[in-house]
Amino acid sequence: MTTFSYPYTLHDLLCLRQFNEIHGALHAEACDKEIVEWAERQVMKGNDSEALLILASLNLDKHPNSDEVRMYLDRYLRESGLALPGAKISTLIWLKLQLWNIIQCEDAKEAETALYDFAIAYLDFPPPFFTRTCRYFNWLYYRLYDDLGGEYQTLASEMSDSALLSYIKSHTTPFYRVLSDNEWLDFLTSE
Repeated sequence: MTTFSYPYTLHDLLCLRQFNEIHGALHAEACDKEIVEWAERQVMKGNDSEALLILASLNLDKHPNSDEVRMYLDRYLRESGLALPGAKISTLIWLKLQLWNIIQCEDAKEAETALYDFAIAYLDFPPPFFTRTCRYFNWLYYRLYDDLGGEYQTLASEMSDSALLSYIKSHTTPFYRVLSDNEWLDFLTSE
C-alpha cells in the first residue's frame, strides 16, 4: 500500500475536478476527500473564508457529499476570483497524478492495480500527448500481464516482484518528469 500522500495544490485539485466533470471520473470520491482535506489545511493556516470553513467541515463525514463539495468549492472560487483550469491542462495534471501514484507503489501488485486503470478505460482526450501516453501505459499493462488466456507466460510472471516494480517505475518516471515541468506543460497544452 502506498504510504505517501501527494502534496495537492489547489490547482491540482481543480484540475482533477475539471477532468472528472469533463471526462468522467475513475475515482471521484477520492478527489472530493482530497478537496475537503485541502480546505481543512487552509483553515488551519488561518484562511477565514466562510465557504472554505464549511468545505473543511465536510471532512467530518467519511465520504463527503459530492454536490456539497462542488457547491462550497464553487463559492470559494467566486469569492477568491479564481476559475477552473482548462480541459487540456486538467487532463495532463490528472495523468501526472496517476503516474505519481505508480511511482510511489511499494509492491508490484499495487503497481499492477494502478496500471490496470489504463487497460480498462479508453483515454483518448486532447492534448495528443495525453492520448499517446495513456496508450503507452495500456500497452505496458498488456505487455506485462496479458497471458492470452493461459497461452503463454507473461513477462511479469518471469520477473521477481522487486524487478517488476523497478521495471514499471523505470518506464513511468520519464513521463512523470515531463509532466512535472511547467515549461513542458505549457508546450503540451499548446499542441
